[in-house]
Amino acid sequence: MNSIFKRILLIFFLTFAPIALMSQVKIRVEIENLDDSLFYLLKYKSDKSSIIIDTTSVSLKGKTFKNKTNYPEGIYILADNRRQPLFEILIGKDQKFSIKVSDLMKNDTYMIKGSKETSTYFDIYSKTNYNQLYIKALESEIEYFSDNIRKIDSIKLNHNKYLESIKIKDRNSFLRTYIEFNKEIIIPQEYKSNSEQYIIDHYFDHISFRDVRILNTRLLKNKLDDYFNNYMSEQSTDVILQKIDYLINKPTAGFRDYIPQDLYKIRDYILWYLYSKYFDNDLIYIHLSDVYFSKLEINNLTQNIRNEIVKRADILRKITIGHLSPTFSYIDDEGNQIDLSKIDSENTILFFYKPDCQKCIREKRILGLIKNRQENLTILYINISEENYSKVSQDIAVQYDITTTPSIYILDKEKRIIAKNIKAEDIEFHLIKR
Repeated sequence: MNSIFKRILLIFFLTFAPIALMSQVKIRVEIENLDDSLFYLLKYKSDKSSIIIDTTSVSLKGKTFKNKTNYPEGIYILADNRRQPLFEILIGKDQKFSIKVSDLMKNDTYMIKGSKETSTYFDIYSKTNYNQLYIKALESEIEYFSDNIRKIDSIKLNHNKYLESIKIKDRNSFLRTYIEFNKEIIIPQEYKSNSEQYIIDHYFDHISFRDVRILNTRLLKNKLDDYFNNYMSEQSTDVILQKIDYLINKPTAGFRDYIPQDLYKIRDYILWYLYSKYFDNDLIYIHLSDVYFSKLEINNLTQNIRNEIVKRADILRKITIGHLSPTFSYIDDEGNQIDLSKIDSENTILFFYKPDCQKCIREKRILGLIKNRQENLTILYINISEENYSKVSQDIAVQYDITTTPSIYILDKEKRIIAKNIKAEDIEFHLIKR
């Protein structure tokens, strides 16, 4: 009898224990002075969009997200019943907790019970946000108060000490990754005289790109934006290319035989980010095409898209700054046959436009004024509208990679490209500079 009982107990344990032990989502949300019928939980789909993954159920106990299986760990958006974002929230391993908010505009009124990880996230977010605002205020007055530099360094150092003081036993905790991305760069005293160069060289030293959960957040996007917008914008193309190669290879660096597939997802995210960021930079676009997009298996890269990227890179090779411009001939709006190779002028402006383009009309007026001031200057107006059925003008648009109007090229006497994709008001600056 005892043996039969043990068998029944074993069968019960094997059948029902996994269900009992399985984590379930139960996140209760209460926001004072907000009488919404329900809340939405949104997940980042891309840098500019999100998708709904769940809605709260409503009962006497309040509004609660419930699910039989856990959400993927990451940072989510809590939205109101109009799907307008209210605040971001870190959801880690423990997905049974409550959030009570007294004032959406005050971070210190966010009360979390049941999840130490989520509660700590809000504490970090609040302190980080406060410090960033304080640093911006100090930076705006550095020219009047030189001691602000020391104050800023002190704030950054104390913030890092605060983050390092947060003890996390679970090495796989997403909160650990979040902390990594929130640490400030501390510039050693011996590099203070060249602090920007130190930041450029060491910006990503303390950050590991080996947690695929960062793709379910804006952490990586924000870091890349800060780095390339604030520190790389004035750097030479060679320096930018060097940093690009370093970043693309950072997720998979150090592996010999086997590379986890998740790391390729992070690498590919960086690749697509850089593709978008430097779409209008000829040399960087060509480099990305030649080294990566033409050769690697990349997430969301179909063969057709690969072919288009390679094709465009080949076009750009012929129209980079310093190259002889491709020759062409066409019939202008007044019926005149125009041949670029026969134009004898100190400088030639190629103006690609569409008649119904308002910006084109404005730029045309400025070109007229410039023409009156510059004696030896020829302006070619090239209509690439669909209504202009001249196949030749459309071919010219392809030759010169014209994707938007207006587009302007400046050529020298030998028809070399000396500037491109500029505004009409900047033309004379380039002429004088030359």
